[in-house]
Amino acid sequence: MDLPPSRSSDRWVLSVVFLCLASLAARGAEELVVISPHNDAIRYEFGRAFSEWCRTRDHRDVRVQWRDVGGSSEALRFVQSEFAKKPQGIGVDCFFGGGLEPHVVLARKNLLRASPPGEELLRFVPTQLNGIDLYDPGHRWHGAAISSFGILQNLEAQRRVGLPEAKRWEDLADPRLMGWVGAGDPRTSGTMMVMYEGILQFHGWEKGWRVLTQMAGNARRFDRVSSTTAKDVTVGETAYGLAIDFYGFSQVSYAGDGRLAFLLPADFAPVSPDPISVLQGAPHLELALRFVQFVVGEPGQKLWYLPKGHAEGAVRNSIERMPVRKDLYERYGDVSRVRSSPFQNPDTFNYNGKKSGDRRDILPVLLGALLVDTHEELQSAWRAVIQRGASEAELARLGRAPVSEDEVMRLAAGPWKTNAFRLQKRIEWQTWAGEKYRQIVRGPAIP
Repeated sequence: MDLPPSRSSDRWVLSVVFLCLASLAARGAEELVVISPHNDAIRYEFGRAFSEWCRTRDHRDVRVQWRDVGGSSEALRFVQSEFAKKPQGIGVDCFFGGGLEPHVVLARKNLLRASPPGEELLRFVPTQLNGIDLYDPGHRWHGAAISSFGILQNLEAQRRVGLPEAKRWEDLADPRLMGWVGAGDPRTSGTMMVMYEGILQFHGWEKGWRVLTQMAGNARRFDRVSSTTAKDVTVGETAYGLAIDFYGFSQVSYAGDGRLAFLLPADFAPVSPDPISVLQGAPHLELALRFVQFVVGEPGQKLWYLPKGHAEGAVRNSIERMPVRKDLYERYGDVSRVRSSPFQNPDTFNYNGKKSGDRRDILPVLLGALLVDTHEELQSAWRAVIQRGASEAELARLGRAPVSEDEVMRLAAGPWKTNAFRLQKRIEWQTWAGEKYRQIVRGPAIP
């Protein structure tokens, strides 16, 4: 005799049917493959909003598949490595975020294809801001948001230890701050590289190296990723940290205004676009071009700028960042929590994007050799200089670089393209820096 099925078996059958239908629906969706160092909050909001945009405008079922291989440097290395094995295409459509550097490098190596987003970009997005291109003249990459860079500070730790508030980049070179500064490795963090390059350009080569060397002497350590630097300030491991704006503001929001502050330095605040680009051989090219159109167009720009809960803003996460569309600051300035516009009071200091690009491969190696790989020796030398009164002569000696700016530019234009030469110079600079710091520890130079 057959027995009627139990309610639990009914639920089991319904669950199987639901899973099968969901699987079929997922297989029926068009897929866009995007590699991105962006955090989970940004990936979720842009994936969700783009799917809804495609469904509403085009009646298409689209799903974004995110590829996460680490930070911007790791993502760049992955893409270049994959193209070396598969030059016709690597099965990825777009590169989204990670700062300007990866996109400039990939464009220079002809690994990006042009993706003109239409007249809207040209109408509402200026070509440059403070000397930096907001989109590639050949439309191989486009700024999706604008990043600014400053100093995240733990006010509570400063009060507890009796440390001053930093208002300028040069304040981080103060001997009283030794062990209390957080910084990242410029070889792995594009965020940090922009700040170091900015300091060198603002102060000039000789003084810039003095400031950077003293800052490095004050650094507790060098982090591989910039988010770690910001978190260390939040928990009080450090009292000052070099940070990109959205990391800084997110940590202030998390910890509270009374404990943390994010400050754009009074001397200069570097700005840089955070781009999106389409890779050569994109398997879903038409959809990739639509994604670029969405991100740099009004729907995507509002997603950065408008607060969570707004009808055209984020749904689950607050991702407030500065958009590249100039008009949004006027139209929605009273709604957004992003209280400043980079277009309203442009910095008098113009960051030289061409100079930065020309020496993009060599400068991180020089910084790594003089400040990171020899950090222990640098700290010993910095401590000795402080104990002896930090005279101008000793500060100049501590901050001296083994090459002039002209020599760096000459090497970058030719010899640096050879692997053997790069390895030789890296070892040579490490050896030179270590010996310089050991000599300083032994005592001041004899006139």
